[in-house]
Amino acid sequence: MVASDFKIKVLPVSKKMLRYACSMLNSEDKGRDIVQDVFLKLWQKRAELDNIDNIEAYAMRMTHNRCL
Repeated sequence: MVASDFKIKVLPVSKKMLRYACSMLNSEDKGRDIVQDVFLKLWQKRAELDNIDNIEAYAMRMTHNRCL
């Protein structure tokens, strides 16, 4: 996945990820840190993201796991 595909497919999920992380952690600052960590991991795995059918669900699951 190239940077332009990443921007189109992954970045639009950021607000949803942030809301979810903030609701789990009851802290906006911690939620932002979690989302940043998840985006870093997603960027590092960008070559593998083409094989994933639902990137939004994958990103949300990563956010959930990171919050735990």
